[in-house]
Amino acid sequence: QLTEKAVVSTQSTGLRAPLQQCGGVMSVSEVYCRYNRARGVALVSPEDVVNACKTLTPAHHGMELKRFSSGVLVVEGDNFNSVMRTLVDTITENTCVSALTLSSIMAIPLMLARERLMAGEQHGLLCRDETEEGIFFYKNLFVEEPRG
Repeated sequence: QLTEKAVVSTQSTGLRAPLQQCGGVMSVSEVYCRYNRARGVALVSPEDVVNACKTLTPAHHGMELKRFSSGVLVVEGDNFNSVMRTLVDTITENTCVSALTLSSIMAIPLMLARERLMAGEQHGLLCRDETEEGIFFYKNLFVEEPRG
């Protein structure tokens, strides 16, 4: 039986590269799968992974556990401004995107694409247009992009 501290240590070092590949945000279920796949044997329970994620801090691990407004738990890197800048750049290149389009372009799960768009809107970087065809997001031309 691994201690929570050992799980956190192993998890945070083993997740840096995959977290960057996923655009800085990874669902806890993906963390659980990747962690146990890497272990092979003596698997860790989902509860242990969630508890370990709760102890992650940006200052010590470069990532933290976040709960989206939909209730979905994710591990997010400490590069929020970079993620938002990439999001705005992607939308600028495509004029507008839906969650499905963003999911396809960025190769991220649909749920994370939707949450990322909602976060961009909440921070004033994006505007939404709700039509019969769906919800599309555009760059908000009335604000400056995040820096840093």
